[in-house]
Amino acid sequence: MKRSYSFVRPLAFAIGVTAIAACSGNPNNFNSANLPCGAPSGQVALAYPAPGATGVPDNFAGVVFASTSGLTAGYGAYIVPAGSSSGTLLETVAPAPSPLPSPYATPGFANPVYQESASGGVVLPAATQIGVYLNDLNSNCQPTKLLGTFTSQ
Repeated sequence: MKRSYSFVRPLAFAIGVTAIAACSGNPNNFNSANLPCGAPSGQVALAYPAPGATGVPDNFAGVVFASTSGLTAGYGAYIVPAGSSSGTLLETVAPAPSPLPSPYATPGFANPVYQESASGGVVLPAATQIGVYLNDLNSNCQPTKLLGTFTSQ
């Protein structure tokens, strides 16, 4: 099976040990040999940090998704620093804070449902572009749906 993401092979090597843990049913690990994560019904967009944002605090609270129908508790963010062979799974989605962190992006669809995938204390590497993927935490799938990138301060 041909892979189109340059981080897949190094990621598979780097988390070889955690692939064994993934077989134990731990939803916070995934096996990169598995199929891509299934997309939820409806549309999903990255709201915060806004795609293309710069100067995002290194100790950010989390990622906010906007969706047309709301994400189930089985979804969360997977963040990957540019040039890295591995990323970090954030927590499962929960209601977004009110007001939303600023600046955030308004999605291109009506009546968005905002939900946050909290960082759980993750500190971002300084001055680094970060890719945000949507991940199905209830499976050991490979997150492949890039929703946007931002740059840490």
